[in-house]
Amino acid sequence: MVRIKLMGAFAHLAGARELEVKLDGKKKVDELLRELIPRYDEFKDKIIMINGKPARGDAEVEDTDEVKLMPVLSGG
Repeated sequence: MVRIKLMGAFAHLAGARELEVKLDGKKKVDELLRELIPRYDEFKDKIIMINGKPARGDAEVEDTDEVKLMPVLSGG
């Protein structure tokens, strides 16, 4: 199972701080998150970590990976 940890607005939109999803094979992280989080594409700036390493949305995840997703906050 892919474990997905959500922070900030992403946790609010998904209705959970943590999700587990069974994957058969590999899937791009953006595709997976679009299926789970309403309005995911409205967030242009986000931080994606896969197994503790920075990643982009086109990175592939497998059934044993852990994904962390955080919105980028700005302002002053």
